[in-house]
Amino acid sequence: MDANRTALDTAADLPLEDLSTRLSGDVVTPTDLAYDDARRVWNGMVNAYPTAIAYCHSVGDVVASVSFARDHGLDVSVRSGGHSVSGASVVSGSLVVDCSQMEWVRIDPDERTARVGPGATWGTVDRAAQSFGLATPGGVYTETGVAGLTLGGGTGYLSPKHGFAADNLRSIDVVTADGERVTADADGREDLLWAARGGGTVGVVTAFEFELHPLDHDVAYFESWLPLDEATPSLRTYRDFQRTAPDEACVFPYFGSVPATAAFPADRHGDDALVLAGAYTGVPENAREVCDPFVAHEAAFASTFDAMSYLDLQSMMDDDFPDGRRYYWKSVPLATLDDGTLEALSEAAERAASTLSTIVLWPMHGAVERIDTETSPVVGRDAVAVANVEAAWDDPLATTENVEWVRETCRRLRGDGAVSGTLPNFAGGTEPDAEDVYAENAARLRAVRERYDPTGIFTHERA
Repeated sequence: MDANRTALDTAADLPLEDLSTRLSGDVVTPTDLAYDDARRVWNGMVNAYPTAIAYCHSVGDVVASVSFARDHGLDVSVRSGGHSVSGASVVSGSLVVDCSQMEWVRIDPDERTARVGPGATWGTVDRAAQSFGLATPGGVYTETGVAGLTLGGGTGYLSPKHGFAADNLRSIDVVTADGERVTADADGREDLLWAARGGGTVGVVTAFEFELHPLDHDVAYFESWLPLDEATPSLRTYRDFQRTAPDEACVFPYFGSVPATAAFPADRHGDDALVLAGAYTGVPENAREVCDPFVAHEAAFASTFDAMSYLDLQSMMDDDFPDGRRYYWKSVPLATLDDGTLEALSEAAERAASTLSTIVLWPMHGAVERIDTETSPVVGRDAVAVANVEAAWDDPLATTENVEWVRETCRRLRGDGAVSGTLPNFAGGTEPDAEDVYAENAARLRAVRERYDPTGIFTHERA
């Protein structure tokens, strides 16, 4: 029986009208005209058929939805921003607890904290915090949901200076599997807070509290585009730079195809290239000296170096990740950037099945590696860098070759030397289990989940 028919049959057997009367938001079922739009998410590769979608406007709505699912034997998936690459926010057969309309942010400039609703996006948080000259590490795409990114770790331009988004999480309010409202912070339910700092959570988070940091000046961003045959020697320079890189520098080289735009020479359009890209979040006056080895690269056929507001930096990539495109991403924490690994990266870039795909090296220096490993389930902090292998394509018939390119690239990189585990936000679909992602922290994470969700109704958690 296909997923669509299963969803129809399951919904028909449930008193969903009872749930509808208990919510201030709507309940959308497979027989509603709004269902097809309601079940869609950002990643066009995801085509799930949930039993129903419950739109929550309040914590009471969340409690009612979770209680209904538990009482009627339904699994729960939670959607906030809806940008889970793996599709964890909408799962076939589940009740989707949709918190996207609970989008609010409250800044306390004196305490330097932000209280954030589960439906907020990073763009909303950034704008609110920057109005007080403050910021906290988030993603690099403004429409990314705060909830999903944080619960999966969360890397961004400020990570070398202040850690992952999850590292800046101070407390959470959660509705657990039994419908109980609880708060997890340094004074109570520390195990639940630990799990939420990158390990997902066994419940629906209805409020996040983040630590904020001063950022009241412009920042710098640069890109230098190089021919692929310059990749290995150029990445040797990056390897040397990273050994002593300052916390203010977030240099993330990536492989991609040259766009067919006026910004690039016509004879380079469509070529594979290495892009030496990075942000400097200290005062811009110091940026050029720090980033000069990359900005002034003699082999660059195109380059930029600009000072801009943090808000402009955060929104630079918004057009690169359109809704409905197909995405499949995995990551490998690299123990070394030796020449064998650098050559493997270049070879993988040449094999990419789509000109829209990239391989990005995210740095793991600074605050990321200094954070006490006991405060978070995220592993791989001792990696030199994390290789994010990011396939993107539009043709649905090209899915197999793009997914296999990502998997094969990651297999080869792990063979050349990798740190155990992976970044949770880049784990690759739903197939990896907790040991694949969290390595030595998997057993501890599983114990927390069994305590707060003993029947396992939250389907987005890796077992």
